[in-house]
Amino acid sequence: MLGALTTLVVSFARAHRLAAYGLIGLVAFSESLPLLGAFVPGDAIILGLSALVPTGALNLGPLMLGALLGAVLGDGFAFWLGHHYHGAILGRWPFRGRPRLVARGTAFLQRHGGKSVFVARFTPGVRAVVPVLAGVLRMDIARFYWMNVLSALLWSPAHILAGAAIGASFVLLGAVAGRLALIAAIVLALLVLLYMLARYLVRRVPPLIGAVHERLRQWAAARDSWLARQLLALLDPTRRELPGLALLVSILLASLWLFFGVLQDVIAGDPLVRANEAVFHFLQGLRTEWVDQIMVAITELGDASVAAAVALAATAWLAWRRNWRAVAHLIAVAAVTAIATIVLKLSLHIDRPDPIGSGWDAFAFPSGHSAANAALYGFLAIIAAWELPPRGRLPVTAALALLVGAIAFSRIYLGAHWLSDVLAGGAFGVAAAALLAIAYLWHDPPPVGATGLCVTVGVVLLGVGGLHIESRHRTDMNRYAVRQRIRSLPLHEWWRDGWRDLPERRVDLIGGAEEPLTVQWAGRRAVLREELAAAGWHTPPRWMLRTAARWFEPHVRLGRLPVLPHLDNGHREALVLVHAVATHPDTERLVLRLWRSGVELTRSGTAALPLFIGTVIKQRARRAAPVMTLANELGQFTAPRNVLAAALPWRRLAARPGTAATRAWDGCVLLARAERLTPAPVAAAQPKRPRRRHQRRAATAAQTASMIPNGQAPCRNP
Repeated sequence: MLGALTTLVVSFARAHRLAAYGLIGLVAFSESLPLLGAFVPGDAIILGLSALVPTGALNLGPLMLGALLGAVLGDGFAFWLGHHYHGAILGRWPFRGRPRLVARGTAFLQRHGGKSVFVARFTPGVRAVVPVLAGVLRMDIARFYWMNVLSALLWSPAHILAGAAIGASFVLLGAVAGRLALIAAIVLALLVLLYMLARYLVRRVPPLIGAVHERLRQWAAARDSWLARQLLALLDPTRRELPGLALLVSILLASLWLFFGVLQDVIAGDPLVRANEAVFHFLQGLRTEWVDQIMVAITELGDASVAAAVALAATAWLAWRRNWRAVAHLIAVAAVTAIATIVLKLSLHIDRPDPIGSGWDAFAFPSGHSAANAALYGFLAIIAAWELPPRGRLPVTAALALLVGAIAFSRIYLGAHWLSDVLAGGAFGVAAAALLAIAYLWHDPPPVGATGLCVTVGVVLLGVGGLHIESRHRTDMNRYAVRQRIRSLPLHEWWRDGWRDLPERRVDLIGGAEEPLTVQWAGRRAVLREELAAAGWHTPPRWMLRTAARWFEPHVRLGRLPVLPHLDNGHREALVLVHAVATHPDTERLVLRLWRSGVELTRSGTAALPLFIGTVIKQRARRAAPVMTLANELGQFTAPRNVLAAALPWRRLAARPGTAATRAWDGCVLLARAERLTPAPVAAAQPKRPRRRHQRRAATAAQTASMIPNGQAPCRNP
C-alpha cells in the first residue's frame, strides 16, 4: 500500500510537471502574504517536492526558477499593499486584533534597517509581516527590491538543494531497502506534522481546556445529582492532577494498542514475524566482543534479582514513610506483570531465537525483562515525578526510560528475544505502570519523598547491579555467545530437489519480500571468484570516502561506483561481483550478490561445501542532478542470470514449483557447483544408433517435464 502511494505521487509529479513547478511558485508566493504566510507549511511542501528531483519526476532548474519567482513576486506584492494603503491596512483584517505581531515586525524593521527584508526572508514569525510593513513605513523601492531579489537568490537554492539532498538520501537508502526508505520518508513527514500540531496544541489547547473546565464546573454547580457532585469533586480548582491523569490515560491507551497490535501480528504471522528474523540476523552480524561485554552487563542490570532488590528497597522506603497505599500499588504492579508474562509464555509457546532458558522461561513472548523493568521503573518514575518540581522531572524520567530502553535493546542484540517479544513486553509493562499509577493518584496520594526514593533506587541499582554483574558476567558471556546455526543437507539431495526448500525471495530488514533469489552456488567463494574472473566478473570498488564521493560526480563511469549493500534476512552479502555490459560498458553493469544460506552440503569422504543463495540484477547509471549519479536497478532477473550461467561449467536451471513466469523472471533458479557430483565414466566410441538417440532425447524430455510445474514453460539453459 505504501509503495503504491509513493509510486502514485511520483507518477503524478512526472505527468504534471508544470503543475508541480507552478505549485512551488504559488507556495513561495503565499509565504510572503501578510500574516497568511505564517499558516502555510511552505518549507515542508518545497522540501517534499524537491525531494522528487533524484527520482527523475521533476527537474532541478525549473523548481529553482519557480521558487525564485514566487518569492520575489510574493514579497513584492506585500510591499505594494503596504505602500498603496499606508497605515490604513493595519486596521483591517488580518492585522486588526494582532498589535503584538505588528509591533514586533516594526521593531524588527527599526533594528535592522534596510537589510531587514533580507534577514526576514530567513526568520520565521516576522517573514510574513515585514514586507508589508516596509511598504507602510515607505522604504525606498529600489532598496527594497535589491534586498528582495538578493535574499530570494539565496533562499531558493538553499531550500531546493536541501530537498534534493534529502531525496537523494532516500534514493540511495531505497537501493538498500526500498520499503525502509519509504518508511523513513513517511516518518520524517509525520515528525514535521507532529511538530506543527504540537506547536499549535501548546498555544491553543490550554486556554480551551481552561474554558471547558470552567463551563463544566458551572454546569455541575447549578445541579444537585450524583454526576454533578462527582464532576464538582473532579473539577475542584484546588486539584491540579487532572492534566497529569489525562496524560496517563493517553499513555495507557497507546500502550495497550501497541501490545494488542503486536500480539495480533504474532498470532497471525504478519510481516512483523519476518522482521523478527531479519532484525535478529542483522544484529548478530554486527556483534563484536567489546560490545557484547557492554550489552551483557546491561541485560544483567535487568535480571530478576536486581529488579527484586530495587523493588524491595523502594518498598522499604515507602513503608518507612508509612505510605502503605504506594506499597500496595507497587506490589500489585510487580505481581500483575509477572503473572501475565508467565501466562502468556505458557499459552503461546513461542521459542526464543536461541534456547537459553528452561521451563516457562524457555519461551520468548513476551519479554520478561522488558515487561518487568518497564512496569517497575515506570511506576516509580510516575509517582516520583508527581512530586518533583518541573526541572527535576525530565532528568528522572529520561534516566529511567534510557535504562529500560537499553535493557530492552540488549535482549534483542544478544539474541535472547525477538523484536516482537520486546515490543510487547515493554508495552505491557508501561500499560501496567500507567494503570496502577492512575489508581494510586486518583485521590490525593500521600507524599512519597521523591528525592529520597530516587536516591534509594539509584544506590541499590548501582550497588546490587554491580555485584550481580561481577558474579554473573563470565557465565553470562558464555550463555549469550553467538551460536552458528548450520543445517546439513546431502549434496545429491540438494541437487535433485532440496534446493526448493531455500527461500524464494530476499527478505529486507523490516520483513518485506524483495527481488527473487535466482542463484544457488555450492562451493567456496574463492572458487566461484576464480571461475567468473575469466568471463569478466570482478570485485567492485570498496566503500571508502574516496569511492563514496564518486556518487556526486555527474559523469562518472558506473564501474567506478561501489555497490550499495543489500541485506537478506539481516545478513550482509558474502560475495559481490560485477560485470560490465558489453554494449554499454560505461553506463550498465550486472551485479551478483550472494548471501550465506545457513546450509552446508555434505559429501561422503570429503569436506562439506557451503551453500550460498543470491541474485543477479542489471544496473544502469542515471544522472539524478547536476552533481549526482545514481545506479538504478532495472528489475530484470532472467537475462542477467543467464549471463552468469554461461560462465559456469557445472550448472543447470530448475523451475521453482508454484511460481508463475513473468517478463522480469521466468521462475527458474540457477543451480551451480564447483565440480561434478560423481566422476563420469569414459565410454568407448560406439556407432551412432538413431533409434537409441531419439529414445535418450525422449527420456531427457520426460525427466525435464517432471521437474516443471503444470502450466509453466521449461527452463532453457543458455
